[in-house]
Amino acid sequence: MPTQVQDEKALADELIARAVDAGRPALDEAAAKQVLAAYGVPVPAGGIVQSAPEAVDLAASLGGPVALKAAGALIQHKTEAGLVLLDLRTPDEVAAGYATLAERAGDALEGVLVEQMVAGSRELLIGMKRDAAFGPVVTFGLGGTMTEVFRDIVLAIPPVANGDVAALLGLIKAKALLGPFRGQKAVDRDKLVAVFQAVARLAAEQPCIAEIDVNPLLIAGDSPVAADALIVLGGLEAPQAPERSAFAPDIEAVLAPKSVAIVGASDQVVKWGGSALKNILAGGFEGPIYPIHPKGGEFFGLPVYTSLADTPEPPDMALLAVGADRVPQMIAECGERGVRCAVAIAAGFGETGEAGEQAERHLKTTADAAGVTLIGPNCMGIIANATHLHATGFIALHPRPGKLGIVSQSGNLGVQLTELADRRDVGVRCFIGVGNEAQVSAVDVVEYLGDDPETASILTYLEGIDDGRRLLEVAHETSRKKPVVVLRGGLTDLGGKAAASHTGAMAGSAAVYEAAARQTGLVTCTSVQEALDLTTCLAHLPLPAGRRIAVVTNGGGAGVLATDEMARHGLLLPELPAELCAEIDGILPPFWSRRNPLDMVAMAGGDVGHRVLTAVAKSPAYDAVLVLSVLGVPNTGDEVRDQNAGGDYEDFSPWERDYLDLVADLMAETGKPIINVPDLPIRRALHPGDHLYTPVVVGTPRNAALALERMATYGAWRAAHDTNPRTKDDA
Repeated sequence: MPTQVQDEKALADELIARAVDAGRPALDEAAAKQVLAAYGVPVPAGGIVQSAPEAVDLAASLGGPVALKAAGALIQHKTEAGLVLLDLRTPDEVAAGYATLAERAGDALEGVLVEQMVAGSRELLIGMKRDAAFGPVVTFGLGGTMTEVFRDIVLAIPPVANGDVAALLGLIKAKALLGPFRGQKAVDRDKLVAVFQAVARLAAEQPCIAEIDVNPLLIAGDSPVAADALIVLGGLEAPQAPERSAFAPDIEAVLAPKSVAIVGASDQVVKWGGSALKNILAGGFEGPIYPIHPKGGEFFGLPVYTSLADTPEPPDMALLAVGADRVPQMIAECGERGVRCAVAIAAGFGETGEAGEQAERHLKTTADAAGVTLIGPNCMGIIANATHLHATGFIALHPRPGKLGIVSQSGNLGVQLTELADRRDVGVRCFIGVGNEAQVSAVDVVEYLGDDPETASILTYLEGIDDGRRLLEVAHETSRKKPVVVLRGGLTDLGGKAAASHTGAMAGSAAVYEAAARQTGLVTCTSVQEALDLTTCLAHLPLPAGRRIAVVTNGGGAGVLATDEMARHGLLLPELPAELCAEIDGILPPFWSRRNPLDMVAMAGGDVGHRVLTAVAKSPAYDAVLVLSVLGVPNTGDEVRDQNAGGDYEDFSPWERDYLDLVADLMAETGKPIINVPDLPIRRALHPGDHLYTPVVVGTPRNAALALERMATYGAWRAAHDTNPRTKDDA
């Protein structure tokens, strides 16, 4: 058997090499099927013929109805061109079919493929496309001529374990086709998994293949058969990780500097060096601050040093507020002075074109050689709350210390995330704007924060991924320990029209990234508010055991909106069990709703809301609870509260604090998340205290539904990847 496998692999190598040497853009269907068969993909019996008599003879030897297909290197989408003829049963039909294909294909015809007809009506698709960042990506889904209309596909980035492939098959909308269907047997999932792994192995071992398209993959009985196949040549080189030097960046130095120099400091806050210096002073940095300016003097009461060499000690960090042309020189001086890390603010590097890219590569080489950890260039600065370093310019950011790590490829969005966290009293461990990532990337920072005991959750904005394989590795390992929420930009595809295959047209960068996120436990979203709500819920609440949600509301309308959002996000709203209804009957008036959502008919005050929530949370019928319009209710009684200029309540009332203490106790007792959406906005997102879990308030039913769906998905991923459960909310 090993010899047979080796022979088949050698045949595949030869067929591909021959086509590449001839400059062919693709293998013809017959050769493509030979290659697939060599890797274990079932294909119909048949062969290539050059004349009508040969076609008749081969059809007779195959027995039963046959299919005829035009073959040639320039023939790809045969069905659309009328170059496939099916269910030919007699010698005359076969001969006439050959003549028809010869006429339609013209000079492009190199032969006709005669094959046994595959008896099966279920059409699937499996394929592969190479992604510039992630490498081979395998696609599975609904096939046939309408595949690009329905776009019912899922993607995975090999290697993928057999069990994960089996789970992947059930993610398509048409998954019912895989079970018993209209008198047909259920598909043998093991055989489908084997085909998936064969395509993945073919892509790994044959780098000159750009795309593979098996469409349709017909189901004959319970077995998949490649009824049609396309292999496009001209594969990309395997994604190359950015070149790494022997120098390993020290991100700890960035997050806990004990002293800082501002090179290019100023006493004018309209300049970056002056604004950053002012912010560092206002933030209460705990160590020495060394403004650097050639003229010396005094800025904001601090002595100014003329150079790094003049400071009393080597600063731990240098904030470089100088032009792009001076940054490499200052990095070299940092190395000579023993400065551990530098933050380069200046633009004018890789974002400007080829010359800027060359300058950026030189900057990295300089930093590596100097032994200096470099953040930037073209960044907004950093916040490191371990030492209260608030080193940003032009924008004053002073978030309270906490356990949230924020990493951003965009300074603007990083500032928005940090500002929103501060406005809602969510504590921040750090904000790192990585800018152009000349040396330290966002993935490097995520990897460090994954092992950082002072970081409970990570929120990152990503729009460009150069090294997809490293992202997979780091994300998978980090998500096993703590949640990583990704605010993702650039999720639109404009290049699908240029793809040669159905797989290529559908497996765009957005779909590939989503596959990477699903495989590695990353939690994705597309707005700043969603990102903060998700991160806060994941960091402070228990993960639900499933997707069964109870909605408790103080008014009917809010419950209707929440029900719609639950349905849109694939969550379940089971009916109230009889025993729970009986318990609620003893609490609410007789006209209460008796269904999910549970409408408390505006009776949540006093201890009624407490008692209803207790009964619902303890019911085994639900995995999580969403509570609407119990907090933030306008009150004309004794607890009237002032609202800020934006209309938000600044804090919780005494009754609300007592209620939220109960929420914390119930989450600790039941292990279920309980999320509150207020009637009117409340600025604070958290009710801190000595709790196992900290109650969270989010702004809208939509954000709450999104949070619960993502929490359920992440919880299932963590459970499947054998991580240690969280036992204490220390966020």
